[in-house]
Amino acid sequence: MKNINKLALILALLMTLVFPTVAFGEDLDGGTNNTTDETQVSSETDSETNSDEEVALEVDGETDADTEDEAEEGNGKGKGNSSKPWKEAKDAVELEKDEIEALKDGIEVEIEALETSLEAAEALGDEAAIAEIKLQLEAKKLEMNEYKVQMKEKIQEMQEIMRNKYTLEELEALEEVSLSLDSLENVDVIPVENVLFTKGNAKFDTPPVIKEGRTLIPARAVSEAMGATVEYNDVDKIVTITKGEKVIVFSLADGTVTVNGETAEIDVPAEIMNNRTMVPLRFIAEQLELTVEWDQELQTINID
Repeated sequence: MKNINKLALILALLMTLVFPTVAFGEDLDGGTNNTTDETQVSSETDSETNSDEEVALEVDGETDADTEDEAEEGNGKGKGNSSKPWKEAKDAVELEKDEIEALKDGIEVEIEALETSLEAAEALGDEAAIAEIKLQLEAKKLEMNEYKVQMKEKIQEMQEIMRNKYTLEELEALEEVSLSLDSLENVDVIPVENVLFTKGNAKFDTPPVIKEGRTLIPARAVSEAMGATVEYNDVDKIVTITKGEKVIVFSLADGTVTVNGETAEIDVPAEIMNNRTMVPLRFIAEQLELTVEWDQELQTINID
């Protein structure tokens, strides 16, 4: 009996010692598992956050690229002309034309010198010298004509480039306007590609015209191509063109013009055509210190 009591006592003692340890161990395991779960949740949350940030960055990247493309495209018409293919093509052809023109000018100087020598030889009656100089003159004139042909080809290339700036719809609209202007008395329309700016660029929605022997051109298009600003007062019918300290004011009501407040003489007044203010090209160009050359053969206007 005593042995049984002792055995029961030992068992009770063992149970007292073992159960707290097991319970404590389960708490530890459970705590460890919970910590792991929390760590995993935190990691997944961080991962989702990072993914969201990456998506945001990708969206920003696309937005920036789109904005850059739009800015580049927008600049093409005025300030960023250097990135436009047509502008690069025009500049390249213009450079070739200038090189040919320089060679042509050199030949002109040589021809003038030979003509002077021919006059001297004729005065002396030197038949041998006269014959030799005439041969040289003939060769130089042939060379001059070749350069003129090359110049013409380059100008035609530039005209094609300028025309290709316009869409088919724009060209069709210009054609409609041209037909309307052609119906006016004493008005001849100039194709838009026939107006060539050496440095600037103009794009027309109304073509230039010749009226009474004078070229009229849309005020805004030509002025902005020349680096000037244009303002229109619809109430008083006044157009103001400003570049630097030069202020040119056209009064459509009475056909007068002032430059820096002083009345100026003008061959043909500004007027409205196709809802656009048309101003005399040569007068505007000269006031803005530019030169205008009319090529009768090619019917082109060169503004430098």
